[in-house]
Amino acid sequence: MPKKSTCYGSTPQNDFNAQFRRVFEAAECNTQVELAALLEVKQSSISDAKRRETVPPEWFLKLFDKKRINPDWIRYGAGVKYLSAMGPEQYVPHVIRISEVRPPKKCSAQELFNELLRRALQHPDFEAFKRKIGEVAPPVDEMGDNKKP
Repeated sequence: MPKKSTCYGSTPQNDFNAQFRRVFEAAECNTQVELAALLEVKQSSISDAKRRETVPPEWFLKLFDKKRINPDWIRYGAGVKYLSAMGPEQYVPHVIRISEVRPPKKCSAQELFNELLRRALQHPDFEAFKRKIGEVAPPVDEMGDNKKP
């Protein structure tokens, strides 16, 4: 009898059906078509995984990236479901990717700060980020002082 393949580590999957149910639960999907859309794969990939009784490692990564789902929770059903204190809808990435690159040059800390701020303000996701910050941070006036209610 051929040995079953393993994924996301070196231990065999002892209870594939439970893992598969947790994948659907984590993705908040009811059908293979919905799951395929969330994972950005073809529906046939879902059927193939079920036939092979193996959850592809890419699914763990995709569920972590999209919903902050703990891969160990999917594999073993133990531990916390989410790896952040917030649920997936509330998660705001703390990274602003900078696509503009210039050769380094000597500059003051103030010049560096100004350049980083300029790039952040031009980022396409800045408005959504600003709204999220506004929900948790106290309002400030133009001088940077907290406004009194």
